[in-house]
Amino acid sequence: MCSASTAQSHPHPIPHVRATADDTGLRHTLAPLRRDLALGAFAAAAMGIFINLLYLALPLYHAQVFDRVIPAASLDTLVALTAIVLPLLMALAGLDFLRAQMFGILGRRLAVRLGPPAFAAAVESALRLGPGSAAHVLRDVNHLRDWIAGGRIVLPIDLIFVPVMLAVLWLLNPAYAWVALAGSVWLTLVAVITERAVRRPMAHALRAEGVTIAETRDALDNSEVIAAMGMLPALSARWQQGQHDALSRGHAGQSIARALTAVARGSRLMMQVAMIGTGAALISTQQVSPGSLLAAMVIAGRLFAPFEQMIDGWRQWVGASAAIARLTEVLRNGQNTRSTTPLPVVHADLAAESLGHIPSGLDRPILHDLNFRIAPGEMLGVIGASGAGKSTLARLVTGLVPPTQGGIFLDGQSTFLHERTSFGTAVGYLPQDPQLFAGTVRDNIARFRDAPIEDIITAARQTGVHDLIGRLPQGYDTPLAASGAPLSGGQRQRIALARALFGAPKLLVLDEPNASLDADGEAALIAAIETARGRGAAVLVIAQRMSILRKADRLLVLHEGRARHYGPRAQVLAALAPQGTAHARQVRR
Repeated sequence: MCSASTAQSHPHPIPHVRATADDTGLRHTLAPLRRDLALGAFAAAAMGIFINLLYLALPLYHAQVFDRVIPAASLDTLVALTAIVLPLLMALAGLDFLRAQMFGILGRRLAVRLGPPAFAAAVESALRLGPGSAAHVLRDVNHLRDWIAGGRIVLPIDLIFVPVMLAVLWLLNPAYAWVALAGSVWLTLVAVITERAVRRPMAHALRAEGVTIAETRDALDNSEVIAAMGMLPALSARWQQGQHDALSRGHAGQSIARALTAVARGSRLMMQVAMIGTGAALISTQQVSPGSLLAAMVIAGRLFAPFEQMIDGWRQWVGASAAIARLTEVLRNGQNTRSTTPLPVVHADLAAESLGHIPSGLDRPILHDLNFRIAPGEMLGVIGASGAGKSTLARLVTGLVPPTQGGIFLDGQSTFLHERTSFGTAVGYLPQDPQLFAGTVRDNIARFRDAPIEDIITAARQTGVHDLIGRLPQGYDTPLAASGAPLSGGQRQRIALARALFGAPKLLVLDEPNASLDADGEAALIAAIETARGRGAAVLVIAQRMSILRKADRLLVLHEGRARHYGPRAQVLAALAPQGTAHARQVRR
């Protein structure tokens, strides 16, 4: 039968695959990082206690010098006090250096722990939500690393020590403590107002900036189209409008923050005046000594410092908070629901059972109730009009997206749930728009593995690209840009085809592989497919130019996501013949 027939019943149950997992996997991924940060924060807090205690040595030294050394003109007391305070200050400097080193180590540890899962989650998120959904992820990881390494995270630790500073001021005189407490409350209020005032405009500015960056990236990727069709003025005006929006919103938030920062700095100066006035009044009534005033001023300066940092450093804290939120979202969306157990593919036996797919954000399926089978050494050709679901089928076969109905199995295992390294070793995939990576020709063909040059040359010879590579400036070591430059479109496609054939894969999925090939390239492609079939590979070819399907064992004709015809090539062509389709005429040639 050439209608959409049902494949042989599969012995394994069809799994229900969710696009995202629950937060259990996310917590498991972040657990080591949280443990490292918790231990680092505890150690930094312990050091912070000693640092702040040692800092008290300086104001107390000042007080003793003014109260004991100067009135009595006692050089022996001065030498003794100096001999005591110098080692304490050296210890303070040493601990401060060690804490800075610790923050640097924590920042690097965060990048090492978070970088790989964030990169993997970004790839998975891009598969599900589009390429631009996670482009910011590595920038956010680096931002958090710099934020931690720069020691800005120390602010809560210093704030915890504020009560100790107030207690010391209270011991000097309660009036000093009341002045410092009033100043602390006021600076805290200014910090809260600053955060609330700038949160919304800065969030809008960051979103607008992200849109502008995405538009810039798209413009650079399509620079030839822009220049050739005179689109630069229109796109430039659009970019300028987005840039103006981002700058305007950011400027509004920054203006508010600058004004409040100026208020905070002026308030701190007035608090110093209040502290000096309080001390002078206490000294005039002989309630405190002059040395206590100097000590109170130094301690108050240390006490107010974290509040001023909280106001001045709002950008870093807002940026870090936004980066954490974005990374959490990417890690949640890009959780790996696949198996982690490597399973070698022994036989290239591919079967689809009631296969269907509804993309995220749509309410109707792109593919619906597909059933087919490709045995080892067989070739299935897929044809259909644009928008019929052919490329989506290729993505399902290669496990890039999960089926929302039924399942598709390679060697008895779901192609989506299969562990990716073992699956990828057994699969050669050429997408409709093949892309090369920045690296050498050798790297691209070998899939960036450390492979023998003989295996790379074998794959290149199968696609007839070996001689072409020999004419490049540095042969297989010729560096390529991310766009594939300096290769032409047809040359890039043949290099990408060699990459698909590298390692003798057991399953070949080729989406319009001859779209940019000349006659010689297409002949080499057909020969490569026959070689793969000869060693037992299953081959699925999607084509608009039908000459490549002359040797297909079966044909699948898609129409609006459904199988209009499926069966042996001759039977499908016979069914298409009454319609006088161009497909039927091309395949017979």
